[in-house]
Amino acid sequence: MSIRVITATRGDSRHLAATVASVATIPGARHLLVCPAAAREGIAAKYPALVVLAEAKGGLYGALNLGLDAPGDEEFVTWINDDDLLVPAGVAAALAAFAADPALGATYGRVTLIDAAGLRLGELPVAHRDADLLPLIAGGIMPLAQPGTIFRRSAAARVGRFEPAYELAGDLDYFARALQGGVAFAFVNAEVAQFRLHAGQLSKDENAAVIEQAHIVESLPPLPALSARWRFRLANVPVYLERIRRHGFVRMRSLYRHG
Repeated sequence: MSIRVITATRGDSRHLAATVASVATIPGARHLLVCPAAAREGIAAKYPALVVLAEAKGGLYGALNLGLDAPGDEEFVTWINDDDLLVPAGVAAALAAFAADPALGATYGRVTLIDAAGLRLGELPVAHRDADLLPLIAGGIMPLAQPGTIFRRSAAARVGRFEPAYELAGDLDYFARALQGGVAFAFVNAEVAQFRLHAGQLSKDENAAVIEQAHIVESLPPLPALSARWRFRLANVPVYLERIRRHGFVRMRSLYRHG
C-alpha cells in the first residue's frame, strides 16, 4: 500500500530533517516537499531522494494543492507540517482499516503534542465516533487532527482542492466539505502523528484563525450537536486529565501561545 505525504516548507525549519526521517520509516511512503522557488535547489540537494516542487501563488494551501495535483499512483494521501512527525505503527493501523473496508474514504487517529525537543506535552482531543464529526464542526469544535488524518486518493479527488483563500483554516474547510460530500471517515485508536508546539505559533494569527473558522461553521447547516459534544468530552477525559496534570487548568489555545 502506497501513501503520498505532502509537506509545505519554507526550508528554514530546524525540524524538517526529523519530519523527513519520520516519513522515511513508513513503508510505501513517497514524500513530496513544496517550497519557494528560490529555496528549491538547496532543499533538493539536501534531500535528493525526495520530490521537491517549487510552489506557485496561493500560500500554504496553494502549496498543498500542488502536492495533491503532482503525478503519481499512490493510493493514499496525507499532509504534515515541516516540524511534525508520522508514527509508523499508527499509520500502519490506519492503512489496515482502509484494507478492511474498501468503502472507507478517510481515517483519523490520535495525535500527540510534543515540544521542540520531542518530549510529550499531551494529546489533541479527537472524536471517537465518525458520525459526530460534522455536528461537532458545525458546533465550532475541531473533532479531528490534521496530521493524523489520511485520505484514500480517490476520496480526496472527489473533495477536490484546498481553498487557497484560507490562510489557516483550509484543513477544517477540507474536512467539512469531505463530510458533506459523503466521504466515509473512521477513527483509528492509535497514535498516527506527533504535532510539535512552539511558543507563539498560533497567538500571532489567532484572530485570523477565529474569523476563518467562524466563516466555515456559519456555512454549514445547523446540526444537533449536544449529544455529540457529550460523547466528545467523555471520550477525551484522559486527554483533559493529562493536560491538567502536566499544565494545570489551561485551554488548548494557551498551550499554542506558550508552547
